[in-house]
Amino acid sequence: METSLKNILIVEDDVVFCKMLTRFLSKNGYIVYDAQSGAMASQIIKDTKIDLAILDYRLPDANGLEVFSAVKTRYPSVKSILITRFSDEALKKESDEAGIDGYIGKPLDPAELLKTIRSL
Repeated sequence: METSLKNILIVEDDVVFCKMLTRFLSKNGYIVYDAQSGAMASQIIKDTKIDLAILDYRLPDANGLEVFSAVKTRYPSVKSILITRFSDEALKKESDEAGIDGYIGKPLDPAELLKTIRSL
């Protein structure tokens, strides 16, 4: 299935998991940029047009919703997926209200992630 979401930013502080997702999505035809913190993500979005942001909720210097706000300000049409190990209804509601397009709990199934990306 063809999608217009070509440039993906992954913000995930677990380096091994982040690199695994980067490789997986690259092999599926996406251009992937990754960051392990909100500060690193800010640097990337200054120089790179992002179509989709995949954001871990808990980061060392921010949370995924804060990073999403920065990306959305710069690229208003950006799509987004929040991933978290700390899934609860209050966070899901907050994500929906912030404008997050998808919400996936960890452990994350790469096939589920790909299906979610393709549905956006």
